[in-house]
Amino acid sequence: MVVGTRWWRRTDAELGAEDVWGGPDEVTLAPAPRNSPDDAEREARETTGAGETPQRTAHDERAARDQAEREAREQAERESREAAEQEARDQAEREARETAEREAREKAEQEARETAEREAREKAEQEARETAEREAREQAEREARETAEREARAKAEQEAREAAEREARETAEREAREKAEQEAREAAEREARETAEREAREQAEREAREQAEREAREQAEQEARERAEREAREKAEQEAREAAERDAREAAEREAREKAEQEAREKAEQEAREQAEREAREKAEREAREREARARAARAAAEREAREKAEQERVATLPGEAVSPSVARQAAARDEAARQAAKADRKRRRRRVLLIFLIALAAVAAVWIVPRLIALALAIVTALGGGSAAVPASAVETPVAAASAAGAAPAPAAPAPRQELPRGGTTIAPDHRVVVLRATPGVSTEETADRVESTATAFRTTDREALPALELPVADAAASGAAWQQLALTRAHRQLLVLAVPTGPTGVVEAVEPWERLLREPDVGLALDAATPLPPEELGAATRWLADVVRAANLPQKLLVVPGAATGAPPEIALVATGDATPPALRGTVVPTGGPSAREILAAEPAPDVVLYR
Repeated sequence: MVVGTRWWRRTDAELGAEDVWGGPDEVTLAPAPRNSPDDAEREARETTGAGETPQRTAHDERAARDQAEREAREQAERESREAAEQEARDQAEREARETAEREAREKAEQEARETAEREAREKAEQEARETAEREAREQAEREARETAEREARAKAEQEAREAAEREARETAEREAREKAEQEAREAAEREARETAEREAREQAEREAREQAEREAREQAEQEARERAEREAREKAEQEAREAAERDAREAAEREAREKAEQEAREKAEQEAREQAEREAREKAEREAREREARARAARAAAEREAREKAEQERVATLPGEAVSPSVARQAAARDEAARQAAKADRKRRRRRVLLIFLIALAAVAAVWIVPRLIALALAIVTALGGGSAAVPASAVETPVAAASAAGAAPAPAAPAPRQELPRGGTTIAPDHRVVVLRATPGVSTEETADRVESTATAFRTTDREALPALELPVADAAASGAAWQQLALTRAHRQLLVLAVPTGPTGVVEAVEPWERLLREPDVGLALDAATPLPPEELGAATRWLADVVRAANLPQKLLVVPGAATGAPPEIALVATGDATPPALRGTVVPTGGPSAREILAAEPAPDVVLYR
């Protein structure tokens, strides 16, 4: 058995019809008998060339071996290449699978991220929509509440006006009725007194005396009333001019109440003195007449008794003894006279009590009802935008002065003092630091006033008082009723109202002229709402026009806020520049929402004169 590298084939019967080849295999032992390609070639060579030499046979065998080895090497190389290619293919497939899995995983992650982002975005949009809808609902509810409150206030004011008118009408009717009853009673008593009096001379003298006293008293009352009306009118005009910058309703109520109390007290004292004097005179006259009547009656009775005694010579000494008819008549007459005197005295006492009650009722009405009616009328006129809130002179006149003002001569007007700012004083700098908040739509006016006050309080320092102000954007002068209502509210809180007027293309003076009526109020300022700084010539024209308004109405220094830089203005104008300010112009700073705190703003060098929250 020879060991070698050979190709071999098995032809065993148990393997079936197919041949089974093996090799090359260096350790394979070819079984005998075996038929292989080499054996076939060798047999063929032996058959065809049996006569060749043994040398050639060895050479052929070596060549065949070399060929077989070469083929084996090529087969090994081919198998190794195929194995390498197979491994490369496996590696490529494995890498392809990994790449596909990685891409699938990345794609899944990308889709998951996009899905999460889309869901988050949709959720955010849903929440934003819900928030917007909730805010819209809250806004609508707030507006509905404010509308209901406004309607309730208007209804309450209407009911108050109707109640006041009804009470005034009832009071007038009651007074007229009582006056008519009083006059009827007085006429009846006068007629009864005249009928009861026995002598026409005494009646004529008494009537003449009473007429003279009444005429003298009416003349004195008329002169005193005219003098009091003239003095009250002059004093009311002076006080109205001095108090024009203060709260009109409070000043009117206080002055009217004080004057009404003063006049009521004086009138009550005067009437009480006159009543006491009249009663004392009447009582003295009545007592004198009664004494004289009693004396005459006593003399006549004595004479009659003497005559009857002399004629009849009868003396009544025993109880139950009969008397003469003349004596009984005299006694009955005396009793009747005593009863009439007592009845008249009771009537006088009742009249005196009724008169005192009417005087007290008139004093109470003058002290409490009349000033409140005047204040209510002023508040209604101010709320409806009917005109300036400055108190006219006639609003603080006393009831007596108002009754005869038509016939009184006008008093000479005294020089009016300069009006003051809401917190006192006539100039803004250097005593005040103005803190301005822009009005927020949808927020109630009371909340806005409280927020302005609380914001301004943080800017109060030892050397400067904080002056709170509300900036109200306005556009159409035809709708100035809202501005007048806002002025009434700021005036009630002693705050400044600043009108933010857009300049527009027509010019500054033409833009602010429609608001002249409001600018004539002492507690109204002006802010020119422009996107760019104003030309110097237009700014100069606006400051001169506003200074003329201040001088004409004798107003305090007027606040004027302008965008950009400014240099100066007339002394009647407190010019505030939101940019570079050159003295005497004031320095203003605009603070956005969520800006620095009040302490940080005051720490700046130099500190601003005016702070505008916009």
